[in-house]
Amino acid sequence: MFRATLSLALLASLIVPAAAEQANPSLTGEWRIAAIATATGALVDLDGGLTSSTEVRVDRHGLWMASAGCNRLRGTLEQNGRALDVSSDVMSTHMDCKGLNGDLERRFMRYFPAAVQVDGMPGRVMLRDGTGAAVVVLVGK
Repeated sequence: MFRATLSLALLASLIVPAAAEQANPSLTGEWRIAAIATATGALVDLDGGLTSSTEVRVDRHGLWMASAGCNRLRGTLEQNGRALDVSSDVMSTHMDCKGLNGDLERRFMRYFPAAVQVDGMPGRVMLRDGTGAAVVVLVGK
């Protein structure tokens, strides 16, 4: 009896997380950057103060606007199910951004256009590059 209960509990723990993920999460909406890859590729959470200074907006036509607390960035993307194609052509203001916000902006401009897949659940999306590595995590604003 104990073994059957344990097996059912283990099976339930495997099923529940999969059910929480969306089949085709959408980037359309307003987001904040919650985590981003470092230069070595390690995904690192941002502290709350830095996260609150960020914004990423994607409209239903694939136009996106972003800021990491310094420059205003604009570009286009195309999402088809979980597949993502972010254009590397980006319009930007040209302020010389230093410190944490400048570093975050440079990493965003490196990893956001490299994203080719969207995984997620309501209020949270993870963007992956061509190797499958998680490079950006966005949370609902």
